[in-house]
Amino acid sequence: MKIRTLAPWGYIALLMVVTGISLFSSTPRPLDDHFFYQRFVEALARGDLDLSIPGFHGADLFAVPLYWMTQSPIAQIYAQMVLACLIPLAGFLAGRALFKSVAAGILLSSILAMMPFISFVSLRGWTGPGYFVLMLLTLWLGSRGSLWTVLTFGLAILTKPFAIGLLPLLLVIAPQKQSLWIRYRHLLGAAVLVAFYLGIQYVQAGRIFVGAHSETTVTGIWQDPYRILLNLAHAVQILFSVHNYYYPDPALTGPGNLMHTSPVLIFLGLFWLFSPTGKGLRTEDLGKKSLSPQSYFLSPRGAILIGALLVFILNALLDHMDFFLVPAVVDACFIIFCLVSLPRLRSMWQHTIFAHR
Repeated sequence: MKIRTLAPWGYIALLMVVTGISLFSSTPRPLDDHFFYQRFVEALARGDLDLSIPGFHGADLFAVPLYWMTQSPIAQIYAQMVLACLIPLAGFLAGRALFKSVAAGILLSSILAMMPFISFVSLRGWTGPGYFVLMLLTLWLGSRGSLWTVLTFGLAILTKPFAIGLLPLLLVIAPQKQSLWIRYRHLLGAAVLVAFYLGIQYVQAGRIFVGAHSETTVTGIWQDPYRILLNLAHAVQILFSVHNYYYPDPALTGPGNLMHTSPVLIFLGLFWLFSPTGKGLRTEDLGKKSLSPQSYFLSPRGAILIGALLVFILNALLDHMDFFLVPAVVDACFIIFCLVSLPRLRSMWQHTIFAHR
């Protein structure tokens, strides 16, 4: 096998190893929702699917085999740490499949690997790493029309419902030269999986839980217009600032503040989304499946924009945007804008490398 073929895989392996060394050299600090997740994992390991335990438990399934082997009281955290190490690989597969480019896969993998906001929340028991791996695998498998998308997309939604922001893009990138049933059966299957989960929870608990917030009801989570306006303002500030300005403590430097390169990616992504077709930067769409400029909102670019707006609106309507909810605000939007920034980043990379040859 040629070195050129092996080199990208070697680079991805290096990112995974470095991520693993960084994470497993740190000390886990179980907090907040971890205790619900761990309780669910231990119950499931005993053969009891107990959805009366608060929380979205999609990503907790990965911890069950680890608990069987170790009986660790923080098996859920260790599972998230392992999943964090897989983010570079999942990012590479997603980027390469969507853009039909190894370079795009490497860029997306690098962006995600260098965001401690994504991976290091695993140390406290948050399910961000599992959420990202599931979303990235959903994009990879969804572009192939694979039935495995039923599990990855369904579990992503059952980890954090904001993964629904990927739906418009998944509708567009599904293989087109097939019947509607073959093209979208994996998405219908994911919807059935989510409905089945919620049905079991309602039977067991008599209600649908809003994540780990057992005190919040489905009808009581909606906000008033004033709070919605504040949420939107804070969401914009979070995505366009290097830090999350958490108003009770502006100097806070916890994991929610480690945004780093996201403003650059957001600006690049918006530049690509709204650029006129054929003018300025490269405007090829995901997977070379661009429709006519007049069909913008049926194209991958339009689907990405709709998905991002959907995530913003859901966050604004559902809860307040503070430090503890930053992951829910940013995660789905962040992966979407990482994707849309790739064409511009790739173009800049290629011009830098090859301009003076």
